[in-house]
Amino acid sequence: MSEALLVLTDPVLYDDVARCGAAAGYRIVRGDPARCRHEWLRAGAVVVDGAALTALGSPGPPPRDGVLVVAGPDGDPVAWRSGLTVGAQGGYVLPDDEAGLVAALSGLRRPRRAAAAVLAVVGGHGGVGVSTFTAVLGYTAARSDTGVLLLDVEPGGAGLDLLLGAENAPGLRWSDITGETGSIAPQALSAALPRAAERLRFLTRGRDDGAPLSAETVLAVLDAARGDGQTVIADLGRATDPAAAGVLDSADLIVVLTAASVPGVAATRKLLARIGNRGDAALVVRGPAPGGLSPGQVAEAVGLRLIASLRTRPGVARRCEEGGLRPAERSPEVRAARTVLTALAEVRGQRR
Repeated sequence: MSEALLVLTDPVLYDDVARCGAAAGYRIVRGDPARCRHEWLRAGAVVVDGAALTALGSPGPPPRDGVLVVAGPDGDPVAWRSGLTVGAQGGYVLPDDEAGLVAALSGLRRPRRAAAAVLAVVGGHGGVGVSTFTAVLGYTAARSDTGVLLLDVEPGGAGLDLLLGAENAPGLRWSDITGETGSIAPQALSAALPRAAERLRFLTRGRDDGAPLSAETVLAVLDAARGDGQTVIADLGRATDPAAAGVLDSADLIVVLTAASVPGVAATRKLLARIGNRGDAALVVRGPAPGGLSPGQVAEAVGLRLIASLRTRPGVARRCEEGGLRPAERSPEVRAARTVLTALAEVRGQRR
């Protein structure tokens, strides 16, 4: 059953809109105006009121189809203008326009073009190889996808471009982009980003750029890439800043990479407590296990479902330093990456 997200501050309006949504055949989901990006991107329809539009905050959710604005008899007409910034398709004064709202919601139940996938890769602790696995995921996805964008969001990382052997590739870096306007032209962005391979683009910091990334810029880039049909794979490392939080809220699947060790389990549990419960999350366990912990035991201890495991191979790091990562088709890393990408497709398929 399709979901209708209600982002409302007026409890009287909520009852009226929930009744209309149920009459149109939706399952009703109530959204918090301060934190509803995850649901906003996925719901079949979104209904907001004026106060909620004001409270959506910065960075607000991206414009999308299927947004309807509602107000009570004494509602502020400014709400209609505010609704245009998020793609509102109509406004309804309740209770007089209940029939019109039901009809509009019913019309939105036809299938709509979904934006491309977002995969976030998180390290349960330092030194587990998040950036390397992110790069492998990018190459693997690009072999079968129409386009992939790797986002380097980790504040303290050396840079995905080094792993890719593409540090001198021409194109924009994070410092060249300002997304505070909330919108970036998708095709212009795609044409300006550096390439590591056919269908594989990336965005990272410059060599001497240590400035923090703004959440507005990161999410504007992410939304533009998704709207252009590019799968976004984001390396977050262990970041929990606003930019990383926005990516986690946008992600269809969050992959947590950890080692098969007691310290790895302990650190991963702490990280999960910091980022909270955000959408679908799954675990990839890297071996070998010095104390004999199995991947299943690690997954049970941290409380996430296990989707893949792999062993550390020193040769991978050497190849990165000798000219950039080029994962072999039958390598353990690529097999694990394929399993993760299959899980991503399954998560998205379950929402349709």
